[in-house]
Amino acid sequence: MKIKVNTSEFLKAIHSVEGVISAREIKSVLSNLKIEAEGKEVFLSATDLEISIKTSVPAEVIQAGSISLPAKQLSSFFKTIHFEETTLSLEESDGESSIAYITDASGKNDYKSKISGMDAEEIKTISKVNSSQISSFPSTLINDMIRKTSYAIAHEDQRFIFNGLYMIPDGNKLIFVGTDGRRLCKIERTLPSPLQFKESIIVPAKAIREISKMIATSETGNIGLIDSQIYASANNIELLCKLIEGNFPNYEQVIPKSTKFATSISKDEFQVSLRQVMTAAEEPSRQVRLTFTKNNLNLFAQTFGASEASINKPIEYTGDEVTIAFKGEYLMDIFRSIDDNEVKIEFSDSSSPVIFKDPSDPEFISVIMPMKL
Repeated sequence: MKIKVNTSEFLKAIHSVEGVISAREIKSVLSNLKIEAEGKEVFLSATDLEISIKTSVPAEVIQAGSISLPAKQLSSFFKTIHFEETTLSLEESDGESSIAYITDASGKNDYKSKISGMDAEEIKTISKVNSSQISSFPSTLINDMIRKTSYAIAHEDQRFIFNGLYMIPDGNKLIFVGTDGRRLCKIERTLPSPLQFKESIIVPAKAIREISKMIATSETGNIGLIDSQIYASANNIELLCKLIEGNFPNYEQVIPKSTKFATSISKDEFQVSLRQVMTAAEEPSRQVRLTFTKNNLNLFAQTFGASEASINKPIEYTGDEVTIAFKGEYLMDIFRSIDDNEVKIEFSDSSSPVIFKDPSDPEFISVIMPMKL
């Protein structure tokens, strides 16, 4: 294999696929990128056996071929070279390994580096998909749905179904639900056309992060189910990932059907006050107490025997006095995701689920279970 590529485009392609490689993978095939050269393109792929990503860049393919190279080392080399075009050539060697050489394609710089590679066949790539199995979607719409729900996904929870985002297609509508068992976020949007698949699925958090990165700078993306795996593509990047198997809980049961009290508070002012009181919150719970009294909200946090902080904010509230304790980061996450200048809070008492709403987005709702006082 011998190719000539634009250095910055090739580095960008490396960055777009190396995110699936675990930091724990060292000197194994799963720490490598697969590079395939054919026609007028070079394809780059990576996988962790659960999720695979593939992209391509234009190239002058002098000799077709393939190799698997360490992603971290390859990325480091291309970050430090500054010539416009790079030649990557493969020298076959005895045994299972091969040597790839990196040089300045123009010959102006006396630069040469080499990396030991492995057989490319060890990494399975994404095959060509049938267009009838995928649907297009507006990228900004899906990315907004991800932004407003994905922070509630659990991280490596033993209840594995909470480690992903629940996607529910319903005709032209699409619903996303994220929960870790202590908080829940739900959002609903209308798509220009129905998705090709009808079943509800749980997409792993890692895949959701990669999809969000893929569609961040594109106008449209594609999504579908291929062999019971989630497929997504945008910006010349493809992703294929195994789904989380299991039955997602009935999330509607978590959302209170009615509440006793409600108020609205300024988003920006509350965030400032929350950051201030959280400096005194005790680790690891980082508990913040909100006390609602007539026309006043008190934010309070403390570390016993060390520090405490208390802030009062005027609000429109005429209900009973109620104190509710929250994990501070949960409040931060919700307020960051809401776009309106006001946040509506609905509650009944100190132990029942609390509802947070965006007045400008009636299809979004978030619920937090309070902490014990």
